[in-house]
Amino acid sequence: MNSGPDRRRETFSRDDRLRKRREFEECYASGVRVSGRHLQLFLLPPSGTGTASRAASAAATDRARLGISVPRRVGGAVVRNRVRRRIREIFRRSRELFGGRGADVVVNARPSASEATFTELSDEYRTLLAKSLSRPPRNRRSG
Repeated sequence: MNSGPDRRRETFSRDDRLRKRREFEECYASGVRVSGRHLQLFLLPPSGTGTASRAASAAATDRARLGISVPRRVGGAVVRNRVRRRIREIFRRSRELFGGRGADVVVNARPSASEATFTELSDEYRTLLAKSLSRPPRNRRSG
């Protein structure tokens, strides 16, 4: 149980998720992309250059939000859902890596993610996140 003055939020609520296609596309277009063996990560830190709704929601919540994409190539529904649950749990346990800043993160699972252990996925996620946090975001593509 997590109680006391230094209590940390351990839930994964609706506000912790990217839910709209537009939010995913903004991460893909303007975010930092880093790739690993099992995962590909897109990180869009909050800034004044985003859309008005995203800038307002990031400023209001100042929390990291997660979007997950697991294609059918990864496996059947049971396997894809297991990979999603693992990625959500890794994100939930790794919030301290953001240092209190908000950001949007999209994680795309690769087919090898279904065979990876939780520890392998966790280590790769942490490595990719640290690498993406140290890079500046790309300029928005016009289109």
